[in-house]
Amino acid sequence: MKIEFIKRGAATRLILIFAGWSTDARYYNDCVADGWDTAVVSDYRDMSMPPIPSQYSTVYMFAYSLGVAAASLCNVHAAVRIAICGSQSPVSDDFGIPESVYSGTLDSLSERSLMKFHLRMAGDKATYESIKFRLLENPDITFLKDELRAIRNYSGKIDSGSGRMKFDRAYIAENDRIFPPKNLQSFWDSCGETETVFLNAPHAVDLASIILECLPDTKAIGEGFSRASKSYNENAVVQKEICDRICEKLGSFLLESNSENISLLEIGTGNGLLTEEWRRILTPGKATYVDLTEMPVFGAAEEELYVKSDAEVWMEETDKKFDIILSASTIQWFADPVRFISTVRHHLNPGGIAILSTFVKGNLKELDALRPSPIIYHTAEEYGAIPGVIIDDWERKLTFKSSREMLMHLHLTGVSPRRDRAVAAEIKTAGVSCKLSELPTCLTYRPLILLVTAL
Repeated sequence: MKIEFIKRGAATRLILIFAGWSTDARYYNDCVADGWDTAVVSDYRDMSMPPIPSQYSTVYMFAYSLGVAAASLCNVHAAVRIAICGSQSPVSDDFGIPESVYSGTLDSLSERSLMKFHLRMAGDKATYESIKFRLLENPDITFLKDELRAIRNYSGKIDSGSGRMKFDRAYIAENDRIFPPKNLQSFWDSCGETETVFLNAPHAVDLASIILECLPDTKAIGEGFSRASKSYNENAVVQKEICDRICEKLGSFLLESNSENISLLEIGTGNGLLTEEWRRILTPGKATYVDLTEMPVFGAAEEELYVKSDAEVWMEETDKKFDIILSASTIQWFADPVRFISTVRHHLNPGGIAILSTFVKGNLKELDALRPSPIIYHTAEEYGAIPGVIIDDWERKLTFKSSREMLMHLHLTGVSPRRDRAVAAEIKTAGVSCKLSELPTCLTYRPLILLVTAL
């Protein structure tokens, strides 16, 4: 294998793409995002993975087509793993490309047949013309045949369930003429917790759009919650319940500790829903508030500092330590919330505690069939596996009088601050034909609270 960088700067976040067969880095030139570097892995004749530069603390892995199988053979630590138009059983009559088709492609491969493959990949001539400039200019047929042989030879190592890599989400193109969609659906259904998203597209999907859809968009998040700032506290009933539980746990901690001159950090402060709760039981000597947007002045501590910043980045850059770190309903929006727990721990003073809430897989599950979730949720088990962390999770269902009322709830709480700004627009963008009356009238929330103690 080899790694080629499309974009490289001072970023600590990396988009890592495992290329599809017969494509190289140029095919992915538009797969870039602000604040992220982009690298492409290709050449699957040898499945030895080159090292990823150590500067990257967060990696999002995207594997396309036969790149899904290649990625499965590499022990890449990634915060998120996305499969696109491929499976971990690449040569399979049931789960991948049928054996006869795969062998036929290999045995008869030539420049002419490769062009026909790319036409099938594109789905039609117009799409082919639009992607042709990004395809291989002078294809090495011997090289491409060797790749196909290597992938087939290696595929046996990952066909068994025990050898499969966990992917968070899999995209399936309904008009795919390379990987039969029904085979992909059968494979990913067999993988349990992998979320599947269907696209009205050929095998040559819009990869750049998919990648942007999966990356946290801090600008859109900030704008969404800013729009809902006046209505959030009144309508965020589940989030209010979370704040109550956080303060119950905080009260127990204060009873057992010296609560004089405490330094406190609150992450994702917003309009102060959590602040108004903890100030009833605590007056810190110093409080620091960090949020993407402007905050009101709370006057809840003797000395206060307001920081308008991406808290995930700010925490990586600051050397400050605190006695108490609190956060309610925020870190699920982060690029790497599981890693963030370790970052938080390093910012606790001896004897300190962090109480953080997030949401886990299954949150707002009623909307999953309508559009890809704007958040790739982690499971309670993933958080529970972090050493020294205690978790408390539960389920809360809200029932509404109508679908319109459900949509209004999401709007008023900023729960779905996507680029297209409204769930209804997301449904349209996802290519789903759905009447308002067919939308759900209930929402399931799955909150989780983490108690993190100092090292």
